Amino acid sequence: MRKSLVISIIAITLLSGCYQEDGELPFIGYEYFTTDLGKFVEYKVDSIWQDDVIGQVGFAEAHYFLRDLNESAFTDEEGRPAVRVERSWKQTEQGTYSIKDIWSRTRTSKIAEQNEENVVFIKHNFPVREGKVWDGNSKNTWQSIQEFYRQTTIPEVWEYEYINVHQPYSINGFTFDSTVTVVQMDRPAIFGLSMFSQEVYAKDIGLVHKQMEIYNIQQNATNPTEKDSVGFMFEMVVTDYGQ
Repeated sequence: MRKSLVISIIAITLLSGCYQEDGELPFIGYEYFTTDLGKFVEYKVDSIWQDDVIGQVGFAEAHYFLRDLNESAFTDEEGRPAVRVERSWKQTEQGTYSIKDIWSRTRTSKIAEQNEENVVFIKHNFPVREGKVWDGNSKNTWQSIQEFYRQTTIPEVWEYEYINVHQPYSINGFTFDSTVTVVQMDRPAIFGLSMFSQEVYAKDIGLVHKQMEIYNIQQNATNPTEKDSVGFMFEMVVTDYGQ
């Protein structure tokens, strides 16, 4: 009799830990990183690179349109279900998309990984929770991160953080009812490496806005009152989505 009572108490405790007070399962947040085949998001991309030391010769900008498609399923090297992501681009809005590169996505019960040209980023850490922090570069080496961003002074550890969890977000004429913002890096500097990187994900859609600025700011050698900046700005803004 006593043994049965103990078992019953344990079962009730486990069940109560699985449900919230309203009887619903706790929200994990998988919907912010969809792996459904056929899902696509299109973006307008703006990228500016500058090198004040060189002057205008060291300045370049690119503007194009990008289409991100969950194209097909496969099994990755760790034996996990993964998605092949086709990324296509075009120079003008009226142009025709052509494949730019192939990425992949893997979503487990605890994390969401994105392989971007053999550099793996931990985009999400489940469950999604306000203020939660994790190392988005835990699967990368310092050298791979430096090469990816072309900055030798870039830090190896990027502490991603969830903010504005389940909040509405408006961008480019769209309003999304439920989004989460991932602050990947926010380290302003008067001199030295100044970094800001942030991504906004909408429920059942995925990434809808990405901003990144990385600049190495140094004092001008010939004029100490001025600064020289070497780095880039990158922004992706959603223009369409669907399946």
